[in-house]
Amino acid sequence: MRSEPFNKAKLDETRDSLLSQREERENRVFKLRILRCCKETWKLAVPVVIARLGTVGMALVDTIVVGRYSTQDLAFQSIASTLHTLFLSIAMGLLQGTIVLTANAFGRGKYRECGQVLRRSIPYALLIGFLFMVVCLPSRFVMDLLGQPPEVAEGSAKVLSVYALGMPFALMFFVMSSFLEGTKRPIPGMVMILLANIINIFANYVFVYGHAGFPAMGAIGSAISTTLIRVILAVGMFIIVFCIDESDLYGVWVKPSENKEEDRKIRDVGYGAAVTVGVEEGSYSVVNIMAGWLGAMALGAYTIMLNVSTNVFVLASGVGTASSVLMGIAKGKKSVMEMQIVGYTGLIFNLLIMIACSVFFLICPHLIASVYTKDPELIAMTTPLVMVCSLMCIFDGTQQVMVNVLRGAVDILVPTICQGAAFVFIMLPLIWLFAFKWNHGVLGMTYAMIIACACAAVFLIVRFVLICRQYKEDGFEN
Repeated sequence: MRSEPFNKAKLDETRDSLLSQREERENRVFKLRILRCCKETWKLAVPVVIARLGTVGMALVDTIVVGRYSTQDLAFQSIASTLHTLFLSIAMGLLQGTIVLTANAFGRGKYRECGQVLRRSIPYALLIGFLFMVVCLPSRFVMDLLGQPPEVAEGSAKVLSVYALGMPFALMFFVMSSFLEGTKRPIPGMVMILLANIINIFANYVFVYGHAGFPAMGAIGSAISTTLIRVILAVGMFIIVFCIDESDLYGVWVKPSENKEEDRKIRDVGYGAAVTVGVEEGSYSVVNIMAGWLGAMALGAYTIMLNVSTNVFVLASGVGTASSVLMGIAKGKKSVMEMQIVGYTGLIFNLLIMIACSVFFLICPHLIASVYTKDPELIAMTTPLVMVCSLMCIFDGTQQVMVNVLRGAVDILVPTICQGAAFVFIMLPLIWLFAFKWNHGVLGMTYAMIIACACAAVFLIVRFVLICRQYKEDGFEN
């Protein structure tokens, strides 16, 4: 009898010890998962960020070269590039299912399925590319629809037509590099983009200013350079994916069987992403057109500010792409804990990068503006916009990472509505209020963009918290 309390106390002590050891082991596993996720995010994000920076670097070189060639040609390039970027962004959004479904299959260890996703995506990419090319080719009609002055419409239409010819090749490169990123192999895309930047510098020198027997073509020459490089990138990436890389492991040469359900999955992810991208880019395009109403100088300042913010946005896009891939893999494993770790790691990782960029904008706004133009009046107008970009990049970068995280979790509809509400129902009315009603000009436009990005960021973070709870309730592992 006396031994019963003793035995019970001993059992309780043993149970407490085991619970303590289990808790300690779970904490150790959790920390190891965080460290592994940080390492994976770093390994995947850095090449993707460099590749994205390379893409923006080409646009940056185009803008600087054309801006120094002629202010008028810079206006031609600005209008044409706005429409071209809008259509291309929507097209790339339609193809987001490639990277998401590739990552999901990779997370489940279904490597052949990854190759099947690629093979289903390639014809889809070509179809989208040719459709958007056909839409853009009657470019003068498009410019007249936008109400551009005749001299601006004529010059920008020619530039847009040249851009249009490269769209199918740009999408082919995009879908194949998305396949590589979805299988955690971003290095080939990064290397190709870096080589393309070198070619772009010389091509701009030749075609814009007129060297090596070519006439000086200004903005049209820069567009020719971009289109030629896209052809080179598409051909090079095809050789890497289908001839050099691990083509046998992923079965990229194997023609997929007809399966409407699998085709629909790729399209469904893309529809939501395309609407999200289209709404955001479309809103910025409207803002660009509205900036033109304020005059050529205001349009030039806005163009430079937008290019500066795009350079930072692409960093967030790279982190977002890496997070989307890791989130897709975590969802493939059905692990809520890994999904949470991926989401919050990407958020913090991006925030640190954005803060560093913000500090640079605050310290060197005049220097940044001077890189783009030699016009003292334009520099004076652009400098405060660059300083305000320090706030915009934090919120814009955050919403970009979070929408990619949710996309990787195959959560499409609600994030699309959130972003649409922020950019259409918050940003555009505020731009009218700040810029035109209260006469704050381009600076007022920038304030409105910051508020919209902040709202979108908050919406998407809250959505991520809720979606993780939902997956846990659906029976995902913790």
